[in-house]
Amino acid sequence: MEKVFYIDLSGVTTSDELQDLLVKELPLPDYYGKNLDALYDVLTENLQEWNIIFYNVSGTADGLGKYMGTLKRLCCDACLKNSNLKVRFYS
Repeated sequence: MEKVFYIDLSGVTTSDELQDLLVKELPLPDYYGKNLDALYDVLTENLQEWNIIFYNVSGTADGLGKYMGTLKRLCCDACLKNSNLKVRFYS
């Protein structure tokens, strides 16, 4: 059964805040390293059906900039590798 996760990015301005939010909202393993490489590993190794919806993304542009772009590319690559994964970003 697909699990849907809604992640509200309003107010997130740093990569640390984003990583803390991911830990709070996703069932990540205890050993999760709070970085994008660790997130990619989790997303590609997960066998459950996950549908992750990031919203209020536009408010993060000032603080996250390149980090958000890297996150989006990472999620796209992870979806290509893991057919059980869907990730979407909404302004």
